[in-house]
Amino acid sequence: MKPMADLTETTRFRFWLWLIKVIGLIVPRRLRADWKQEWQAELRHREALLADWDKLNWQSKLDLFWRGLGAFWDALWLQQLRLEDEMFQDLRYSVRMLLKNKAFTVVAVLTLALGIGANTAIFSVVNAVLLRPLPYPESERLMEAGRAFIGSDEVSALSEQKFVFLRDHAQSFEAITATTGARSEYQPPGESQVESLRGIHITEHFFRALGVNPANGRGFTGEEDSPAGERVVILGDAFWRRSFGADIDLIGKTITLNDLTRTVVGIMPSGFEYFGPQDVFMPMRVDPARQNEGHNWTVLGRLKQGVTPDEAGSELKQLFDQFQAAHPRSVQQNEIFGATSWRASMTRSIRELLWILLGAVSFILLIACVNIANLQLTRATARRKEMAIRVALGAGGGRLMRQLLTEGAVLALLGGAVGLLLSLWGMKAMLALVPAGMLPRAGEIDLDGRVLAFAMAASLLTGIVFSLVPALQTLRVDVNRALKEGGGKTGASAARGPLRSMLVVVEVALALTLTVGAGLLLRTFANLRAVEPGFDAHNVLTFEIAPPARKYDKVAKLKDLYSRALEGVGKLPGVESAALTNKLPFDRWFNLPYRLAGQSDWSGSTEYRLISPDYFRVIKMAVRQGRPFNEGDTAGAEPVVIVNEAFARRNFANVEPIGQQLCVACEYGDPALRRVVGVVNETKQRSLSEAAPVTVFIPLTQTAEGVRQVAQQASFLLRTAGDPLLLSGAIQDEMRQLDSTAPVKNLRSLEQLVGSSIAPQRFNLSLLSLFAGLGLLLAAVGIYGVMAYSVAQRTHEIGLRMALGAQNGDVLKLVVGQGMSLAIGGVVLGLLASAGLTRLLKSFLFGVKATDPLTFAAVSLLLISVALLACYFPARRATKVDPMIALRYE
Repeated sequence: MKPMADLTETTRFRFWLWLIKVIGLIVPRRLRADWKQEWQAELRHREALLADWDKLNWQSKLDLFWRGLGAFWDALWLQQLRLEDEMFQDLRYSVRMLLKNKAFTVVAVLTLALGIGANTAIFSVVNAVLLRPLPYPESERLMEAGRAFIGSDEVSALSEQKFVFLRDHAQSFEAITATTGARSEYQPPGESQVESLRGIHITEHFFRALGVNPANGRGFTGEEDSPAGERVVILGDAFWRRSFGADIDLIGKTITLNDLTRTVVGIMPSGFEYFGPQDVFMPMRVDPARQNEGHNWTVLGRLKQGVTPDEAGSELKQLFDQFQAAHPRSVQQNEIFGATSWRASMTRSIRELLWILLGAVSFILLIACVNIANLQLTRATARRKEMAIRVALGAGGGRLMRQLLTEGAVLALLGGAVGLLLSLWGMKAMLALVPAGMLPRAGEIDLDGRVLAFAMAASLLTGIVFSLVPALQTLRVDVNRALKEGGGKTGASAARGPLRSMLVVVEVALALTLTVGAGLLLRTFANLRAVEPGFDAHNVLTFEIAPPARKYDKVAKLKDLYSRALEGVGKLPGVESAALTNKLPFDRWFNLPYRLAGQSDWSGSTEYRLISPDYFRVIKMAVRQGRPFNEGDTAGAEPVVIVNEAFARRNFANVEPIGQQLCVACEYGDPALRRVVGVVNETKQRSLSEAAPVTVFIPLTQTAEGVRQVAQQASFLLRTAGDPLLLSGAIQDEMRQLDSTAPVKNLRSLEQLVGSSIAPQRFNLSLLSLFAGLGLLLAAVGIYGVMAYSVAQRTHEIGLRMALGAQNGDVLKLVVGQGMSLAIGGVVLGLLASAGLTRLLKSFLFGVKATDPLTFAAVSLLLISVALLACYFPARRATKVDPMIALRYE
């Protein structure tokens, strides 16, 4: 048998040498020496067996191989000893060190908790809204089909006519459906209180398209979705349980909605949502012969298996050419059919903002990491002697790095745990600030597994980031010098090291970038507040009434109700004038196609407003030309219309608008040519940041039968002498006496409506300002901490300077100058970063450029002022150093 020394020279046994070495690496260090002789004996045994390998049968060969693998298994079982020897020892030591330095631990944990908590709260929203699949089977196959315009990838709602064409011709979808909102009211038998419901009209294949069926009962049939179909309804689970006690026998029975009897044919599953929870689902009652040109139908389709979104989009573009050939007067210039992912379409308005907020809150975490890294550097400097002793006793650089990284991981996990609790509060607070309708899928926001994994990963990553730099510093420790230093104190040079200075510069730059973004949004909000909407919203009260459809099934009945209601509320004490309209500014909008006299094709679409004669007087709109409506504009008089300046500018630029004729919704029930009798000023209708749309005003007294549905839910406006909301009770009483079945809804001031139009900008400003404030606070704390430590470490130097004649002002100038040089460096770096990053905010700004010099200058001055304040207090402490005590101390 060969001696062990010859084994390394034998190629035949090189595999076993490799095996023993690998096992040696995974066996705890303290057992390796004890196992050495056993390994050598085992190796000799393997050598003897391998010498006779060719003589062994397959069972012996398999046994030899199995025993070789068994060595790995034995070594793995010993890992608990390795943990006991090293990892657990590191953890115990880390906990002891953190408990020993309670002030440091509390500050570090709270700092990290702010960063991790804010990131987790924002990520939970991003996860639910943007990353999580829609709660429908194979939701990636759901597409929104609609009309688009060349040069844009956005799609919008379709008209009934266009939906019917796509439903009958599109081959890329296995099911296609359309939906639109439905006004629904339910009055329990024997009760006077009417409950307003969230309702929706759907077409026959709605459930097939979504891949969801009613939990009980069935969906709608094609006959029920026709104009002459039976009136049926499917109830939402929550409404069914709330109002009917989850009575399963309700299916097949009738209930009364909007004064119409409907048969219940199904109950939806618990938790089912479609643009939020819905109480009732009713058939659309599609009529292919109806020429409805209003684009108000949201169209969804489920792609067939194997069909890609691009293929579906190409087919829709081809179908548009066919539709245009068949209906040339029903399309606009540059209009096409398009399709996009439904999830992308739902989140289109919020997607960019959420990613920006996640990026902004990541800056907070980076600033927190920089602050903790600075604190860790300070601790590492103070622990130089400790590290030197450990090196002198045999600890390697890797062992020291692992210890410091373990301390950082423990600290980060503590911060992550507290941050997770803060994120729960932060999510609730943020959702309370979100304007209604701004955030889709808000009900799905929660702390799921992905969010918890994100919080854990963020905690561990931050632990590594802020511990890595101090850990690397330990590799360069000078053992001899550190052992000679007393009490762990270092020279002034350590405190003035370039690494700590660089970290301060970075956090100031990050804070400035955040604050510049907040400053731009503040300018935007101020600019929007300064925009004149084109009317006077002060002291104007608005409310709606919703007359039961069955009771007021004729236009004449509606007109009579509105006339009596307008007369009644107009006589209330404190009311100066009253009017009504079909749509309020900044509330909803309604557009219809129009055609100028003498033209055969549509001239475009316009906002359509039905108003009473005093409408312009109530909201103080100016009649620029012609006259307002008067009591003579009745149904038997000449059809008239008033247009706004935007309409006149687009259509009558070279002619006198007064006396021109046009037809609005000619094929939608109002075929009359109307003569323009007035031009009024432009008013904002959708938002303060958008240009005023072209708008026509029709006298309510000339409303035709064909547009009865447009006028069925009217909005009242009352100009009052004082606070309009004080009249709320009187209006409720007046309308209750007039007709208790037509309840008052949405009672609010016109100022509230205008304010709600800039609610998204207020939300953006609030969040980014909060992040900027946190960034400023953390940056100020970081500068203060570095300067305070610098002063403490330079006590001897400062005492020597003062002993040699330096005055308080000289010391103050020295310390403040050092801190301000770092702050100014951070400001310069931050300005450069802001010049690039603020361009991401371009779509959220109004009246201000992304690189606005005034904002950049103001924020720079703010950061410099904060830095000056953070430097002043340590500098002031430095001036109080007693030279004799400082020299004697050293």
